[in-house]
Amino acid sequence: MKMDPRTKLVIMACITTLALIYDKPGQLFLLLAGTVLILTLMQINILRLWGMFKSFLPLVFILFLVQLIFSPGGRVLQAAGPVPLVTSGGLAAGTGVILRLGVVVASASLFLTTGSRDFILGLVQWKVPYEIAFMVSVAMRFLPIFRDEIGNVTTAVQLRGIELKKVAWPEKMGLCRCLFFPVVYGAVLKAQQLAVAMEARCFRVYPRRTYLRHLTFHLTDYVLMLFFFIITLVLVGLHF
Repeated sequence: MKMDPRTKLVIMACITTLALIYDKPGQLFLLLAGTVLILTLMQINILRLWGMFKSFLPLVFILFLVQLIFSPGGRVLQAAGPVPLVTSGGLAAGTGVILRLGVVVASASLFLTTGSRDFILGLVQWKVPYEIAFMVSVAMRFLPIFRDEIGNVTTAVQLRGIELKKVAWPEKMGLCRCLFFPVVYGAVLKAQQLAVAMEARCFRVYPRRTYLRHLTFHLTDYVLMLFFFIITLVLVGLHF
């Protein structure tokens, strides 16, 4: 389904708003299932979505443990003597964090079929300054670059004979601290190269930019935006 990038922005805003409002795992699961259904109808590869989510698994695991331990409430499921370690409330909070992050990643994957130029053009036609629209686009591009940089540094460490899976946790934390600086250095170097390329192309030399293409809303875009806006208002009203 061909949609205007601004329509996708409205849909993503509606879905993420509901993800921030809902806090029960059942509600978030239904929202995630609905988001996956929307992606399927838009012919977006779900396996590619799983590939995106896999890169967040370490962060998901840490957030789950933090919520599990530091969100008391409900029945005590695991305790160390008189001290409760795992409660039903903490388990629900941890599950909610995983589902909420899944909804955000799934809604962001709406832009997998949208080019960066169309994304910038859509924001500019919504009167967003070009510099801000360009910054958002560059930030979206830098996320996979940052991920690849982490993969390259990790591979370099493994080629030196260090098996990360067999390293103890205290040593692994120190190793992560050592990996941090090469990753940041690589990201800063790429940012400097991008800045040089922008200067070479005379970025912001004129106060106003011109565009060859012009995005226009179609009837489908209006219907989809109105539908998701009404559904979001109804669900928010029912929640409160």
